[in-house]
Amino acid sequence: MLIQFSVENYRSIKQEQTLSLVRDSGKEMPDNYFDSNAPATLSLLKSVVIYGANTSGKSNVIKALHSMIQILSDSFNKKEKEPIRTESFLFDETYKNNPTHYDISLVVDLLNDEGSLQPTRVDYGFIADNKKIHEEWLSVYPKGREQNWYSREYNQQTESYDWKMSDYFKGERVSWRNQTRPDQLFLSSAAHLNSEQIKPIFHSLINRIPIISTDRISNEMAKKQCKKSEKDKKIMIQLLRSAGIELDDIVFEKPKVNFEELSDDIPDFIKEEILQDLQQRIIAQHETFFVYLDNENKPQKINLRDESDGTQKLFEFSGLILAVLHNGDTLVIDELNKSLHPDLVRFLVKLFNSSINQRNAQLIFTTHETSVLRKNLLRRDQIWFCEKNKDRSTTLYPLTDFKPHINREDIEEYYLSGKYGAKPIFQDFNFPFSFWED
Repeated sequence: MLIQFSVENYRSIKQEQTLSLVRDSGKEMPDNYFDSNAPATLSLLKSVVIYGANTSGKSNVIKALHSMIQILSDSFNKKEKEPIRTESFLFDETYKNNPTHYDISLVVDLLNDEGSLQPTRVDYGFIADNKKIHEEWLSVYPKGREQNWYSREYNQQTESYDWKMSDYFKGERVSWRNQTRPDQLFLSSAAHLNSEQIKPIFHSLINRIPIISTDRISNEMAKKQCKKSEKDKKIMIQLLRSAGIELDDIVFEKPKVNFEELSDDIPDFIKEEILQDLQQRIIAQHETFFVYLDNENKPQKINLRDESDGTQKLFEFSGLILAVLHNGDTLVIDELNKSLHPDLVRFLVKLFNSSINQRNAQLIFTTHETSVLRKNLLRRDQIWFCEKNKDRSTTLYPLTDFKPHINREDIEEYYLSGKYGAKPIFQDFNFPFSFWED
């Protein structure tokens, strides 16, 4: 469960920008927020949306979160001279030569003093450039008060780190520290070297915040769920039917593939590899059929490849969405509206903002689809905007900064009219005379 994420000096993000999923004081739409049960942690939102013009930097907020997770994921197995993959703000010489700051707060199930799992707030962050980690820190709040398990800061004079470690943090701390290079993250090292306290935090960061930045994803997860059992397939079909796809079944049939035309000059072992690869690809692309009933109640099969892009995309995402809802994860999607009807986007958002979301999964997404702003779907604190400043830097801010009235203000209309900013600014364009010359 994500509480908030902050980043500074990453791509178009110059000064620190923070995306918060903490509920404000308003109590409207109670299905849209939840109590995490973590001590000293306020109620959290089930979803937030980020609006902004093209090039405003809203995708860079998503990329920054992905960058933080990717750096952590790659850290332990990273080769020594391989650069750390981060990008600073390029349009200011001071920032251009400074490191990037990443900071995240989330709720993780950690063992308490009684040996039971307890939802606990965790704050983790680091400062890094392409060559080394400048600072790193980890704090937990098992009883509502901060326990700083460790922190380290690079000392330019001694060319080494100044470390602080708490007695609350157990295990082979000195050994883990000695096995962490300046270009590696200690959290990753400790997790890979079997710190039982660090493992669940590392796992939550790496595996429980899936980020989708592409228009389409593999449908293997959805197919796997359908093949797992009839029960799981029925849940998938029910989800698709609820989204307006009136199918009656999903079936899988291996297509017949003829490989006789391969040249006899190809060695048998290479031919075998080619055949296996081709067969796997062809089967994966052609094995899925949606079944519909015709006017005589007879089943008719349509290959998934012949369905619309929107239907294919919904099937691809359905496996991931069901997994996220089941696990209570945080799903992040850039440009959710691509290839999807506006009503379908609203349906997916409503799925997270409802009582059916029993494990309090979260959805963070960017979009240009303004129908999401209409009444009875999102709270005011669930709506965020991105705007590009004159110096080409990004500012991220919530709708609540404008203190909109809950019942009197048409948020969609006001956004489209430019009241909240975060919209493209167009200029008059005229062709030069040379354009019309032959």
